[in-house]
Amino acid sequence: MKPATSSPERQREDVLTAAASVGGHIIGWADDWELSGAMDAVTRPKLGPWLRDERGPYDGLVAAAVDRIGRNVVDCLNTGYKMRDEGKLLVTYGHDGPWDLDDATDENRFTMEAWGAQMELRAIQRRNRNATVKTRAAGRPKGTLVRFPLRPGGDGRQDRPRAGPLPFGRGRVALKDQGTPAAGP
Repeated sequence: MKPATSSPERQREDVLTAAASVGGHIIGWADDWELSGAMDAVTRPKLGPWLRDERGPYDGLVAAAVDRIGRNVVDCLNTGYKMRDEGKLLVTYGHDGPWDLDDATDENRFTMEAWGAQMELRAIQRRNRNATVKTRAAGRPKGTLVRFPLRPGGDGRQDRPRAGPLPFGRGRVALKDQGTPAAGP
């Protein structure tokens, strides 16, 4: 079975391989798995403190790929230039050695990879918007199943969980136009 390239385990292997390729070792991990790569790197809860120099000295940043640094060209370049300006290494798996953003070829390649990450983000956002439009047009709710019954005719807030079985079939609730509950699928 071929491992998924985006799995956390695979990315961890790629980071360790990239660090070893430049004679480095990892002194700390900034795993912001639950966050979108579209979030500015400096404001991420785990990576941000490193970039703001709140975690102590370090020699550089290692990532599984440029798109793991960010999904926005500006954020990727800001992070890359920060590393360059502070004399720190910027290393990604699949790139030979540290990125040299003073070299036109490396700078252009880094920018193109960041641009590719941004284009991928925009495609994901577009697919999600289109799926939402299609789902709403079909009259289906978007997202996960409602876990608790909603108050019929109420303000839409969820009731507190109750002990015992839910009154609407298998624990799913769909609201009719008038706000009266109907049994879920």
